[in-house]
Amino acid sequence: MKKVIAFLSTLLLMICCVVARPQTASAAQMIDSRSAIMIDADTGQIIYQQNSEEKLPIASISKLLTVSVIEDEINHHQLSWNTKVKISKKIAEVSNDSNYSAIGLQAGQSYTVRELFNATLIKSADGAALALATADGSTIKQFNEKMQKKARQIGITDATIVNPVGLKNGDLKGLKQAGISNNAENSMTARDVALMSQYLVKHYPSVLKVTSQPKAQFTIAKGKTKEVENLNKMLSGGKYTVDGVQIDGLKTGTSEAAGACFASTGSYQGHRLITVVLHANGKDKDARFTQTQKLYQYFIQNAHQQVLTLNKKQSQKRVSNGTKRMLTVGPHSFTVWQMQKTAQYTIQPRYYKHLTNHKARLNAPVKKGERLGTIAVTGSDIRTVDNKPVTIPLQSTETINRGNLWQRIWN
Repeated sequence: MKKVIAFLSTLLLMICCVVARPQTASAAQMIDSRSAIMIDADTGQIIYQQNSEEKLPIASISKLLTVSVIEDEINHHQLSWNTKVKISKKIAEVSNDSNYSAIGLQAGQSYTVRELFNATLIKSADGAALALATADGSTIKQFNEKMQKKARQIGITDATIVNPVGLKNGDLKGLKQAGISNNAENSMTARDVALMSQYLVKHYPSVLKVTSQPKAQFTIAKGKTKEVENLNKMLSGGKYTVDGVQIDGLKTGTSEAAGACFASTGSYQGHRLITVVLHANGKDKDARFTQTQKLYQYFIQNAHQQVLTLNKKQSQKRVSNGTKRMLTVGPHSFTVWQMQKTAQYTIQPRYYKHLTNHKARLNAPVKKGERLGTIAVTGSDIRTVDNKPVTIPLQSTETINRGNLWQRIWN
């Protein structure tokens, strides 16, 4: 009898393994690339990931970090869009080499930060990115340090930053960095690229007005203009559009080590999404676009919005010194992406400490619509790009004024 039970137990275990294995294999093979990820840009919720923690070369996707630093410097009034940048001979040498992404910047000619910024994102112009890095007088080495600092602020802890462009160190000609291998190049994980992309579109959404342009004109010198096409073939009217998705960015990347890479962003039914495909397999560079198409199609077919609600206790908060004791908070209901048929969630309102007293009560007055904290959502079906809970803004749905003396004593 014991042998029969043991045999049945072994058989049951084998059946479970056989049933479970195809699901894992199918998920691993869905995107034909070394690494891929898809997230909700607003909440950071991961919708799909495949080997997203492997550190890989990212080529010109690096320029997203470069322009993030520039956006910060403009925001802090260290630069302006109209700041003029004079092109050095070393930058011109890179900018006019047809082996690279060349736009032909002229030595001794000056271009505005806006012109260089647009060229960096639309044409992926290597010389323009190098010129941006030196816009405030910084050396390439100093700008690399700014990029590393920005990456850490975003939450990227293990990026390799060699230059603002994404080329191998040896390809920078007279600008290559001493003490670094000629073959060294920028690298990070797909999750890191998603974090970087999320930071850029959340903090500087106007960047999408640039990345969504199918083509643009650039003035190289007086009387000499050049029209360039955006390398993103998934923009509206492009070859690889996806029905129902309005893609308006973000950045391609290509190198021998990185292969064909692409970080995209687009909107579907009012929700902004971000995808990353690193090292799409095959010799066709457009594989990065066909694999990105698969990500969006997977999302459309499999993602469902799960409505979650605060219970009665969670939807109220005790208030001290007000005209009434209990404050109604919200939103009462909100949604997360559900990728499994069954999933369990934990909802926890978290109030800002500076708004509460030693009894964990809010202090009156509280205004309607005032941001009070966040609603943290965790669950078996939820993962986020920054490894934190999905958070929803927690707000007051009514106003409670500071009470009179009797009300303050009573409440």
